[in-house]
Amino acid sequence: METQDYQPQNTGGVRSTFLTVICVLTFIGSGWGVCKAVREYAQADTIVAMTSAKLEDAQDKLDGKEQPGFVKGIFSSLATNLNAANIRQQAILSLVSCLLTLGGAVMMWNLKKAGFYLYIAGTIVLVVAPIIMMGTGVIGLIGSGMSALIGVVFIVMYGANLKDMR
Repeated sequence: METQDYQPQNTGGVRSTFLTVICVLTFIGSGWGVCKAVREYAQADTIVAMTSAKLEDAQDKLDGKEQPGFVKGIFSSLATNLNAANIRQQAILSLVSCLLTLGGAVMMWNLKKAGFYLYIAGTIVLVVAPIIMMGTGVIGLIGSGMSALIGVVFIVMYGANLKDMR
């Protein structure tokens, strides 16, 4: 009796380990982002009170000392934009972004190419939201830049897996 070694054939529709890992990372990151956005929306008044107190403490410690222009820009941007309404709007934009990226990752988990484009839309919202809310000041650009860096890295990684999706 002759035995044959079974060699599974890749007939398409198989999610790679790399795609699985980046999807899981997105599930964690976007899931955490959804929880964070809901919490920030619910606790906007508390966040304003705590941040205002810390901002005042920091300004008191820096009084009389020479401050670089970007530090003044950060304090000015925070003071201008620090209110409960702005925090709630930022939380809503963050929630939308995280739901889009999470939905995109779920679709890519199921090997649907449309999820890639949904993920890109969520990343765009995440990058544009700080600029919409805080303008092109230091804080808006820092928030946007960090989101863009991470978003582009994940878009490139997902893009490398498009050939496996339908």
